[in-house]
Amino acid sequence: MILVTGATGNVGRHIVDNLCKGGHQVRVLTRNPAKVSFPAEVEVAIGDLTAPETLKEALDGVQSVYLVRVPGSEAFPQIAKAFSVERIVFLSSSAVELPVGNAIGRNHLNTEELIRASGIKWTFLRPGAFMSNAFQWAGSIRTEGIVRAPFGDVATTPVDPRDIADVAAEVLSSYGHEGKIYTLTGPKLLTTIEQVKILSNILGKDIRFEHMAEEIAKETMKRFAPSEVVEALFQILREPPTAVLNTVQDITGRRPRTFQQWATDNAGAFQQSRELS
Repeated sequence: MILVTGATGNVGRHIVDNLCKGGHQVRVLTRNPAKVSFPAEVEVAIGDLTAPETLKEALDGVQSVYLVRVPGSEAFPQIAKAFSVERIVFLSSSAVELPVGNAIGRNHLNTEELIRASGIKWTFLRPGAFMSNAFQWAGSIRTEGIVRAPFGDVATTPVDPRDIADVAAEVLSSYGHEGKIYTLTGPKLLTTIEQVKILSNILGKDIRFEHMAEEIAKETMKRFAPSEVVEALFQILREPPTAVLNTVQDITGRRPRTFQQWATDNAGAFQQSRELS
């Protein structure tokens, strides 16, 4: 049995689909089962990573866990060990590897260290920027044909969440990945301005990029995210990872999806409501 946490997220729901297609037994953890929908063969366990007393049903009979970081869930690795979980595949972050200190890296490294200390076999996935971060521009693209953001000319290596999910599903359902750290990138360095141009071409719509002052961008983001996370994001954007890696292809046997593929598959989100990939 494989337990998937964060199963409704950009990565988790694709992991569930991949594992089901592969014929694996899958259980998902959720705090609110009324708000989730999965294939009939998926078991749904009610529980909360931050409330150990709620996890008995979820962990009973589980061999492998796909784990996302949730503040307040620091006890989970030891609880999983007590339930004889054999391995944890943890969605970490490439921010761990940056030379500049940042809260995102520290938080994920702390979870990695707790997993190591538990004695459970582990694999850490460390993606960088998600292509799906572009969804934050959808509203202004639909209504104004504008993307406002800082650091428009800074290049990153955004990765499709589906590629992260493909790697995670492979690692969860096969052996030989124990004790490995997989840093995941997309196939190409892209600036925000270049991503906007790709969206413009795919949508057949003129989209203008407008530079947003850093302080204004910070204050806007702090309405939706903790201050330390916002500050960390800006630290990362000043010195982003720039290496393009072959990890996705090495694990899955195929090249990672391009931003153009992602944008084509999700064009409707920038035009009208639809299910997002």
